[in-house]
Amino acid sequence: MRRQIIKLVWPVILEGAGIMAVGVLLTAMVGRLGAVPLAAVGLATMLQFSTAMVFAAAGTGAAAIVARETGAGNWQEARNIIGQAILLGAVLGTGVAASGWFAAEFVLNLTAAEPEVTGLAGSLVKITFMFTPLFLIMSIGTAALRGMGKTQTAFYITLVSNIAAIGIAYVLVFGYGLPAMGPYGAAWGMGVAQLAGALAVLLVLHRQQKVQLSWRHVLVIRSKVIARIMDISVPAALEQLAMQSGRMVFTFMLAGVGSVQFAAHQIATQIESMSFLPGFGFSVASMTLVGQYLGKGMPHRAIQFAWLTNKIAWLSMTAAGVIIFMFARELTTLFIDDPQVIHWGTLCVMIAVLEQPTLAICFVLGGALRGAGDTRWPMYITTMGVWLIRLPLVYLCICVWGYDITAAWYITAGDFLIRGAILWWRFDSGKWAK
Repeated sequence: MRRQIIKLVWPVILEGAGIMAVGVLLTAMVGRLGAVPLAAVGLATMLQFSTAMVFAAAGTGAAAIVARETGAGNWQEARNIIGQAILLGAVLGTGVAASGWFAAEFVLNLTAAEPEVTGLAGSLVKITFMFTPLFLIMSIGTAALRGMGKTQTAFYITLVSNIAAIGIAYVLVFGYGLPAMGPYGAAWGMGVAQLAGALAVLLVLHRQQKVQLSWRHVLVIRSKVIARIMDISVPAALEQLAMQSGRMVFTFMLAGVGSVQFAAHQIATQIESMSFLPGFGFSVASMTLVGQYLGKGMPHRAIQFAWLTNKIAWLSMTAAGVIIFMFARELTTLFIDDPQVIHWGTLCVMIAVLEQPTLAICFVLGGALRGAGDTRWPMYITTMGVWLIRLPLVYLCICVWGYDITAAWYITAGDFLIRGAILWWRFDSGKWAK
């Protein structure tokens, strides 16, 4: 059982490491330009990513159904699911891109960030939103591959995208042979990377022996297939909406602490994401294995795999958190040389270690429930944690009482503790398998 889990997990961890490396390198590049460009790029990227991730939930529905259908050996239905999910992503992404182009600056002006930051972010966000359809195609396609158990293939596609992002952004930001574009170069680099990833995933799905996705699977509308995807994807999308809109509000609140502490928060978030890698990998393994074994009519094996995956993830993320705690200051200095930003960033990273054990539970058991098609309970739990616990407390502590940025990180740790406990209870009840 452990070997089967690890076979699925390691490519996802490497894929996540690559994505994290891109974020780290882009943050480091822009960080050399100063705190204002760093804060502006962070706001613009957050707004586009947060909005797109709501609609990328179509990939969650597709992956869960694909896992079941491939477990049952029904590749024809899996092919139809993948094609229609990609169609949904392209259509929704186009709508998001158009809406974001016109509304993003208005939304940014609602934040508490300094005018200098919002002005630059407003220009950057128009670039990032243009590539939303490509981002969704890539996200949904790689999610479907993971649902099939093809985590290595998804890793290679993301690797292509990552290499494109780093190379192009480096040239454009600093102007090697071209006029230096500064923070705009980072935005264009990410966009071109999403184009490369979307083309790669479509090519792979077309050449995949048991899938052989063609344009007719994408462009011919199948209402029953779309309805099946939506039944699982809508709760997942609402979960993402609660999480990403909450993340935006959270970020807007924190922007009011000033450029120094806000830049420190962004850097700490990047560093903390290193400890997410094992959790995300085991989450995908849990979702895939639970879905496939339910498709095979073996719910007892699905339960066994989920608990074992949860145990390994808990140990891995806790260990990763301890290592990050030990080198918190050294890691922070890799991003910026401003002493004040380093001070606050180090404190935030140390507090983040408290989240790791319960984050593991949220990742794995949440993934197991989604793999079973029980996407409603993760939605309920996430909405409660973000909107009833985290945001009200952050508002009081940061906006009303004037505490520093570390208060927000302590509150976040408490949020994940409560969410993890409820997810444990829901999974242990066994009602999701019925």
